[in-house]
Amino acid sequence: MSAPSPARVAALDRLARQAGRFPDLEFVDQGGAPAAAGVPLDARDASLARAIEHTVAHRWMTLAAIARACVDRRWENVDSRVQAALLAAGAQLFLFGNIADHAVVDDTVEWTKGKGQRGASGFVNAVLRKMIALRGEVVDGADAAPASWRNRRDLVPLGDGRVMRLTREVFSGDHVQRVAEQVSLGEDLLLHWINTAGRDRAFERALHALRPAPTTIAGLPSSASAPGAPFAASLVPHDEPGFFTWAGEHRDLVALLAAHPSARVQDAASAQPMRLADTLRPRLILDACAGRGTKTRQLAELHPDAEIVATDVDGNRLRSLALAFAEHPRVKVTTPEGLRRVVGRVDLLVLDVPCSNSGVLPRRPEAKYRFNRARLDSVIRLQRQIVEEHRLFLAPEGAVLYSTCSLESLENQQQADWAAGRLGRRVARVEAREPRGMPGEPDSRYSDGSFGALLTPS
Repeated sequence: MSAPSPARVAALDRLARQAGRFPDLEFVDQGGAPAAAGVPLDARDASLARAIEHTVAHRWMTLAAIARACVDRRWENVDSRVQAALLAAGAQLFLFGNIADHAVVDDTVEWTKGKGQRGASGFVNAVLRKMIALRGEVVDGADAAPASWRNRRDLVPLGDGRVMRLTREVFSGDHVQRVAEQVSLGEDLLLHWINTAGRDRAFERALHALRPAPTTIAGLPSSASAPGAPFAASLVPHDEPGFFTWAGEHRDLVALLAAHPSARVQDAASAQPMRLADTLRPRLILDACAGRGTKTRQLAELHPDAEIVATDVDGNRLRSLALAFAEHPRVKVTTPEGLRRVVGRVDLLVLDVPCSNSGVLPRRPEAKYRFNRARLDSVIRLQRQIVEEHRLFLAPEGAVLYSTCSLESLENQQQADWAAGRLGRRVARVEAREPRGMPGEPDSRYSDGSFGALLTPS
């Protein structure tokens, strides 16, 4: 048997390091190009490796339920490296649709042999044969409606709005656990949504989290989308005016952004909170949780006369931020320690705080599994700590723009109300967005969930 594909080796090696950590997955946002045995992959193999890894992260619970139905022992007792092999192979066999079964099975078995666990390769081979036998036809129509698959244990909903029929039932008999497995969403999060938002909205959110997120672009000049303009054919108008979804190659997107410095990759829901301050005329803005600078760039566009100071506590993000704005005349990137010069002077304090990410699950699939009340309480404490730490920077008449990419009231409206009282402000404007765009709907309809509140002097 020939050596396994470098793409599969790279994906399996990374997944094996994470399988024992579930639900605390970390690999989705890790940087660095995929590599096999330390050798970077070419573009084609790197694309396949990333696709395998992302698909496993996105559908972990669905794939685990399918694999669990084919093993002769408790899933929890299966070696984590073997779990990784079965999940990665399952992603390709059930969700890719254009890869030969024998290539997936052969490469996965060969990789498992190299892990040195006695009998593991034979076990993997036998389980994968059983998984293939589970696979049925892909259908749409009435069977693909959520009202149908939510009540059946043999249907796998797909991100494009169709479903795959299995040859026997594999999902849980408990309704909530079954839906959590079918859409691959943490059961704690689904129950939390049912209790706080109602069953119908909870299932709408769960269904939204199933679909892939498109690349959305904002800040383009009108000339960029004019007929005949370079890359215009790849720009699809979004339902939100001024936004486009990208339908082209990644290298062309890079070229488009280089040609138009004002453009940025940003979801419509992410952009909305910053607009809450569009009637203000701040002279000095502090973007205190700037990340990699997407909202910083938007603030520079919305407030062309303001000086903007941007910072972040994460060293890697701060370095990226400094590089992105090295030539910008009005954005000054500094370390948190360098903020001393703006104490008491900030007219608009922007706090885009860390959160549970429950509004951006198609983009942050690892966040679907780690949600629980203890972690929610922890992030709420962190948000309040950030508010407390930055209150001294506000000018006497300064405003605060508080935002998250969460759907949770405890992180959103209740935090805004608390911050307003703590800072001697009032909640002047609020924007809360539910996620939009379901599986099978066009990318132009898609947007994340978000929250923003503008706090102004009483």
